[in-house]
Amino acid sequence: MEQVQTARLSLRQTFSRNTLWSVGAIVLDLSALTLILSKTVSDPDLWGHLRFGLDILQTGAIIHVDPYSYLPVGQRWINHEWLAEVLFALAWTAGGTPGLILLKMTVGFLTVAILYRHLRALQLRHIQATILLLLMGSPLLIPFLFFVRPQIFTFLFFALLLLIIRHADIGDYRWLWAAPPILILWANLHGGFLAGLGLLCLWAALHLIVYRHAWGHIIPPTLVTIAATLVNPYGMDLLTFLLRTATVPRPEILDWQPLKLISIYGLMYLLALMVSVGGLVLSSQPRRPVPLILFGITALLPWMAVRHLPLFSIASLVFTGEHAGSAWNRLAPEKQRGHPIPFWIAGLPIAIAAALLMLASTRNPHRILITQDNLPTAAVALLKQSGVSGNLAVEFAWGEYIIWHLGPQIKVSMDGRRETVYSTAVYRRYLDFLFGVNDWDALLRQHWTDMALVKKHEPIYNLLTLKPDWMMLYEDSKSALFVNRGSSLVEPLRQAVAHFAPPEANAYFP
Repeated sequence: MEQVQTARLSLRQTFSRNTLWSVGAIVLDLSALTLILSKTVSDPDLWGHLRFGLDILQTGAIIHVDPYSYLPVGQRWINHEWLAEVLFALAWTAGGTPGLILLKMTVGFLTVAILYRHLRALQLRHIQATILLLLMGSPLLIPFLFFVRPQIFTFLFFALLLLIIRHADIGDYRWLWAAPPILILWANLHGGFLAGLGLLCLWAALHLIVYRHAWGHIIPPTLVTIAATLVNPYGMDLLTFLLRTATVPRPEILDWQPLKLISIYGLMYLLALMVSVGGLVLSSQPRRPVPLILFGITALLPWMAVRHLPLFSIASLVFTGEHAGSAWNRLAPEKQRGHPIPFWIAGLPIAIAAALLMLASTRNPHRILITQDNLPTAAVALLKQSGVSGNLAVEFAWGEYIIWHLGPQIKVSMDGRRETVYSTAVYRRYLDFLFGVNDWDALLRQHWTDMALVKKHEPIYNLLTLKPDWMMLYEDSKSALFVNRGSSLVEPLRQAVAHFAPPEANAYFP
């Protein structure tokens, strides 16, 4: 009898410690994810996204004629991210900067939770799902979920659509009818929906080659999904616009440059690819050819542009996660524990989780850090203090920052919207001005420009210094403000400069 009671007590202790360990592991994962997602840094376009969303809320309509630039005369503004900007504006109106961070964290949590739930549904243990998320999901988690940008909605909906494709590929075609409502939202949130739509159509074509009898299950929902993307303020024009601009070179944007293996992004890519390919080689699960073709295509996307890394990361988890888990179980089968977990080890995850949450609370999780240390903050403060109105030639990375602080009284030559607002001819003319090449001052000659705000020690800075009809009125370590000698703004700006005291540096948005 005494032995039975001792055995029961030992069983209860083992159960309670194992439960504490399991719960602690989940809390630790959530804490680590909170620590990652709570870090928020500014994207150069955030000022513009917020301003344009607030404009839509204020006017109750989508604006088709841009009021913030002096170059796109008669050019239609196709704002393919209008719904994301409205959500940003609502979050800002409700909670300011913390509201934006909370929105970003919510979308990030949902994306990771969906991928985690997928791995757990494959009968992977919690520790396996967590580690695979870390290894294969690092290109998504680490560099791209720090920003409040419309692209975060593409991550969420891309994960959902790939799961729909995966279920349909094993014969559960009912899932395909979930795609149309997803694409209606996605097409109004971010142009990345083209990637998801393209993979869906490619999967449908390849699947029908193998399973011709399934056309009645596949063709109708696929056609409805394609039609769903037309439910937007621009109709078919949105699709033609995005397809046309997808091939436009963007030499001035790092996100659009091809992946370099000798970089932090390249190392994360290699790690995720090695885990995926290793899983496929060693897996005991059947390998379905069509999902593997789609995975291979997404593995090539980062070589076109770094910004496609998260799409590859999501595809690797959805299409090869089960194979990585199967390979894990073959190489390291789970062993039965002969002894209960020591209490101090069982409680260790919760202790680490508490430490992570304390760390998150000490780094201003309610504020967005401005990482662009070259923003012309002092020059913008000078222009705001002067109260002048006019046309300002500026590089695109500063455009939306200036729009937020000075628009529409001061209109910019270029901003991060690029081809969504500006014609191809204007954009090329701007690039010549930015890099100081070809007919570099055509932008200034062909469009009346009062001022130019440029980076120090760039070719355009030297060229403007040598141009006799332009004079420099202000410069600091980051920027230089030139004014057209024929502009009526010369004297007001002279007086503003004479009485200007640069503000203290502010490292936080806005």
